[in-house]
Amino acid sequence: MRKRNHRIVFYLNDEEFDRLTTLAKESGRSREDVIRAAIERKRLTQLPPVDYGKLIFETRRVGQNVNRLLRIAYANNYFNTPIIEECLEKIRGLERKIHTAFFETQEEGDDKNS
Repeated sequence: MRKRNHRIVFYLNDEEFDRLTTLAKESGRSREDVIRAAIERKRLTQLPPVDYGKLIFETRRVGQNVNRLLRIAYANNYFNTPIIEECLEKIRGLERKIHTAFFETQEEGDDKNS
């Protein structure tokens, strides 16, 4: 059975339709989802660029390797583990900065469009 049983048909002019289509493409959603999000007053976000995912993936890979080194250092009682811990923390910070930089830039762009 359908979750949504009520059908509403309405008309848009060319400018409104283009804006709706653009919002749908930028957010990776259907036009129907964009309309539902507007009704629920949810913020639409753009899809991250392809490079964003690759960058986060590679950053996490480096972090996993450093984490392995840290485990080996703990297991063998090496005394320079604070250096490795610091490196791991810097990598985690880098990932946070990448994420923040993308989404803050996106929100600034949203504010300009409002």
